[in-house]
Amino acid sequence: MRVIAFLLMAMTLAVTVDASQSKKVSIGKYSPKKRIEATVTAYTPNPRENGGRGTKSGTALGTRIRPGIVAVSRDLLRSGWEFGDKIHIEGLGVFTIEDTMHHRFRRTIDVAVPDMDAARKIGKMTKIEVTLLEVPSGSES
Repeated sequence: MRVIAFLLMAMTLAVTVDASQSKKVSIGKYSPKKRIEATVTAYTPNPRENGGRGTKSGTALGTRIRPGIVAVSRDLLRSGWEFGDKIHIEGLGVFTIEDTMHHRFRRTIDVAVPDMDAARKIGKMTKIEVTLLEVPSGSES
């Protein structure tokens, strides 16, 4: 039964990803700086996902975990990505980097969502185009 549910979810995700690839995505005032393929997952503010019960849940910057932000794997930070940078995730939109992931992850982006239902909708997406954005000169972020 689990195998059938997994296959249905995988097929739905594949169709969603294919549909989003054919769309031209507007990224507003930002211009693409660097594109990579990455794994995209989701996380919530639940302390069980962020250090355990009794631990204050927050980002690496000390802000609260909320929709619109992402945690990135540390290899991306070492490659020049920085806190506060904007990224575009294919099919999901534009986000701000405010958090990091455990050091075991590579080329992975964790999207902050409000609850587990939203996290399940994202699931684990692989080979997703992620674009590091830059604000054109003369514009403010």
